[in-house]
Amino acid sequence: VIIGALMTSSIAQAGNISHESEGELDVAAMRVALQEKCTNELKLSEDETEVRMGLFDQLTEFEFGRFLLQHKGINGYWTAYMILNGPTKPGLSELENWMLNKAPTVLATQERFRIFQRETQKRLKPRMIIASVPCGTMDDLLRLDYSSAPGCALVGIDVDTGSTELAKNNALSLDIENVSFETKDAFAMGDKNRFDILSSNGLNIYEHDDERQLLLYKGFHTALKPGGVLVTSFLTPPPMMTSEKSPWEGFVPADAMKQKIVFADVIGAKWQVFKTEDQIRAQLVKAGFSKIEIIYDRQKMFPTVIATK
Repeated sequence: VIIGALMTSSIAQAGNISHESEGELDVAAMRVALQEKCTNELKLSEDETEVRMGLFDQLTEFEFGRFLLQHKGINGYWTAYMILNGPTKPGLSELENWMLNKAPTVLATQERFRIFQRETQKRLKPRMIIASVPCGTMDDLLRLDYSSAPGCALVGIDVDTGSTELAKNNALSLDIENVSFETKDAFAMGDKNRFDILSSNGLNIYEHDDERQLLLYKGFHTALKPGGVLVTSFLTPPPMMTSEKSPWEGFVPADAMKQKIVFADVIGAKWQVFKTEDQIRAQLVKAGFSKIEIIYDRQKMFPTVIATK
């Protein structure tokens, strides 16, 4: 199964996560577990197992890889690294360079970020109240141009206090004023008719329960003012995960297979919630949204959704 995208601001819905690995990795124990997985669960040949063990060893050699091995997902810090800071970092290892610059769903994630910014930018009006949930480092909003929309108030909401602290520092470094932060669970924000725009990416790709997903979207709908807009996204099913035709196109098959090996087999990543366009539309309509627009990235892996209350 080709794994889905690397994107979330808040795997920390289950607890706060620093951008550093917590303690030393027990590499020996992890190697034994991976060896057993390859033999008993994946039923791979010796050569196939050797490939995965080699990739595991390479992942332990850089901080991003170690964090992924430990947490099986990423937080706000590593999201920003993957989209903005990491791809052009000098001295990347061969594997990290591939992960940041060739892995198909990472490329889709980077493009999705640019689409979010473009679509939010063109909807800005003076004195709007705009939220990012979960905010992570809040680059989705902090890096927009507010010169033609004075008086906007930005609100970063995240259950991970580490992410909100990073977002505060980010706002200071970018000289963005009128920004506030709230520590809340995205599934229970409690806001009503508050926001003109609500930007949310990443959380739904970790939530397997359809009712919990619907609860999230209903909360977003309630939090928006009438006429307010939700900017969100979803992962489309890979070719080998659906009985219907997958929308994926234009990707390099060898990179997609390597992506599956690295993220699914070796790391055991947790982001594996996929939806078709019809499914996401049905959920959002059930949550109360009316006008729904789907904007695909070039590979049709990580579409952006614009839904109006």
